[in-house]
Amino acid sequence: MGFSGDGFARALARLCRLVLAVSAGSVATWWGAAAQEGAVRVKVRTGDTHGVWLKADGSVWTWGGNAHGQLGIDGDHAFAPVRAPGLSGIRDIAAGDQFSAAVRSDGTLWTWGGYAELGNGTAKDSPKPVQAAGLTGVLAVAARAQHILGLQADGTVWVWGDDPASKPAPAPRKVEGLSGVVAIATSERHHVALKSDGTVWIWGDHGAGDLGNGNYGVSSVPLLAPGLADITAVAAGYQLTLALKKDGTVWALGYGAAGGLGNGSKENYSAKPVMVSGLAGVTAVAAGYMHALALKTDGTVWSWGYNHESQLGNMQVQTEESAVPVRSGALSGVVAIAASGSHSAAVTGQGIVWAWGENEGGSLGADPELLPRSDVPMRPGQFVPEACTALFSCRTANGKFIRICGDQDPADVGKWSDIQYRYGPENGPPELMFPEDPAAAKPSLFFSHEEKKGDYVVSIRFSNGAYRYRVYSGSKSGAGVEVADAKRKRLSDIACAESPEMSPAYLQSNLPCDAQNPHGAAACKENPYRGK
Repeated sequence: MGFSGDGFARALARLCRLVLAVSAGSVATWWGAAAQEGAVRVKVRTGDTHGVWLKADGSVWTWGGNAHGQLGIDGDHAFAPVRAPGLSGIRDIAAGDQFSAAVRSDGTLWTWGGYAELGNGTAKDSPKPVQAAGLTGVLAVAARAQHILGLQADGTVWVWGDDPASKPAPAPRKVEGLSGVVAIATSERHHVALKSDGTVWIWGDHGAGDLGNGNYGVSSVPLLAPGLADITAVAAGYQLTLALKKDGTVWALGYGAAGGLGNGSKENYSAKPVMVSGLAGVTAVAAGYMHALALKTDGTVWSWGYNHESQLGNMQVQTEESAVPVRSGALSGVVAIAASGSHSAAVTGQGIVWAWGENEGGSLGADPELLPRSDVPMRPGQFVPEACTALFSCRTANGKFIRICGDQDPADVGKWSDIQYRYGPENGPPELMFPEDPAAAKPSLFFSHEEKKGDYVVSIRFSNGAYRYRVYSGSKSGAGVEVADAKRKRLSDIACAESPEMSPAYLQSNLPCDAQNPHGAAACKENPYRGK
């Protein structure tokens, strides 16, 4: 049977699971005893043009634009995650517009990148981490735009850089009137602090209307956010504050004209917290320019608000905004999320990073001239069309492609570094791909080929087993790709809108043959081009 439109996408999603085993901004959470004991949690943060990823081993990895050294390496950019040298034993990270920050397990805070946010009293760029002056016993860090917040173990908060709530500070300055703080968050316009009693405090231009100071939400001193109790995590976006309650519900206050309140309305402002619709079992929140994210206990990611750069990560949302949460891609097993500007990011428990939305400066881990944005989560470093050759491909009725795609070694195009199964647009990141992590996959994929009654049969052994693809065209059944397992049991038949493309001689001369394939040693013996 054939599929088209949404039915094809659903069928292909099932196929990939069956055949191929497809197996934050300024986010703040309550550290509690685990943080005080120096535990390392996997995290991800996003800046204006780059991303920062903290692995469980305490190492820091970065990708994207590097105009001011915010990646911690030499060069103009890195379109795949690279390890930032000189950083180890890290337990928290943050990212601003053109800089990054990290907290070591010894309580010192280190920054690198540009402008005046480094906290060492100078305004010079530094690709090498420098220590923020006068700060010790630091538990957490938050950053956005051109400023940083630091949280010390004694519950005090420090700020430096272009502080939106006060005058600029080239070195850390204590925020007066705050104590007992356990988590922090910041946006382009305001700061948020969570106290140990579960209350939320806001200062700067929070856009939520009058919080009791009589000047429509602009305050240089922290003010108690009304109506919030039993809060366990907070996030800050553009004039928007998110609060996660102990019961797993999410509450929002502030600017809502783009749907940022997530309650189905588009009211300009709300000084009182409103509950985000349809969310329960949430474990983390994040906020970008005018969009927000929530991570649920089942490992799925949900987002709402502005979508003009596809930052919601849902291709079904064709409007520029959504006032209610929608699921971001088909992600599962996610343990950390982030949002900044017009893009988002997530990390799974298997240590795989995903990003979506606007690709300014390479923030998605791809060349922005080739990929300006992505409406589905993609892996930083996976979008390399110039190094990808379709072993066979088929255009479906809805204009998408299903293909077996070989990635060649950039240093030697005669060598294959991997073979991938992809589904998605011709030019853009794949919506479904196996393996999920091409960089980590071993090239244990082999090929055998036969021609039968005018049809081509390609057998490829993936790490989870061998599969047989019969590529047919010109017959009564039309054109398509029939997928079967090693025992020739048909798993699916995918209709093509036009004849599939395939080059048997090219395949035979470029891919190694393996006796463990369904056609066995005979197919290898009959192939005069068998690779060694």
